[in-house]
Amino acid sequence: MNSDQLYANGRIAVLSTKLLGADKYQRLSDSKSLIEAVRVLQESGYGNGVTLSNPNEYEQLLKNELDNAISELKELCYDKNAVKYMLCKYDYINAKLLMKGKYMREDFTAYCFDNASYDKHAMQQAFLNDSYVDYGKFMARACDQIDAEYANGNRSPQVVDKLLDQACFDEMRKYAKRSSSRVVYKLYDWFTNTSNLMLIYRLKKAGYSKEEYEKWIVDGASLKRATLLNVWDNESSAMDLPEQYRKFYALCSSANTSLKLAEQEQITYRNNLIAEYQDFLTIQPALQYFYAKVDETERVRRTLIAVKNSK
Repeated sequence: MNSDQLYANGRIAVLSTKLLGADKYQRLSDSKSLIEAVRVLQESGYGNGVTLSNPNEYEQLLKNELDNAISELKELCYDKNAVKYMLCKYDYINAKLLMKGKYMREDFTAYCFDNASYDKHAMQQAFLNDSYVDYGKFMARACDQIDAEYANGNRSPQVVDKLLDQACFDEMRKYAKRSSSRVVYKLYDWFTNTSNLMLIYRLKKAGYSKEEYEKWIVDGASLKRATLLNVWDNESSAMDLPEQYRKFYALCSSANTSLKLAEQEQITYRNNLIAEYQDFLTIQPALQYFYAKVDETERVRRTLIAVKNSK
């Protein structure tokens, strides 16, 4: 056990008491306007001190709060491979914004996360110069492929999303395998498998073919490509999946107009999985706190949207 991690977990215990409680969410919900709701958050120090000239720019408030949580994770989690695993999502959000900005001739750095692995301004300049060598082999390969696709006339933003998403999963798998914490690989496996299963619903609904689905499948997790393709061909084969995935796919294929229930289950099972590994002498408290901040940010977003739309 790293003694520094033990000290960090003590700090995390204090930070956890500052997560928004039910009373604060009630105040947000009861706000008479978006201006009032944003004021409630800012009075609580939400957004790490950012001030908004327009309450409709509340996404900047949420991004700053999450950016601060990323900074705390980097400081308070002493398994650096686990940190890199967690940061992949935000590194690749930045990469997608900067690659799209490159071809749209727009500056999207204001929307990038400040505390991800790479300086966003240096990253933007490197991308403009088609120089990706400093950003890892998976991201570099994906960006080179995007350049090739755009040069050949395939200039859809979907190309950027697809290639960088697949690279993100590859990089996540690398760090999950290197992490000293078993739960990190379990988190990767759950996220990858459920993402592949949700893709079946999304692509079928959009009219894609099985051959097109094959191009989107992320390999490397416990549900193999052949199993996923069997589910595509015959949904009844989902009954042969391990229990947690059988139940998950039932949510995906149920009579819903969206994947809302499945997406919520993806989060719920993730949180339960982390809770199973509860141990104050490990990095578990750092992971649990970070995901609590991620979930809090999303709940605040939904509440603000509801206030905005109901007034």
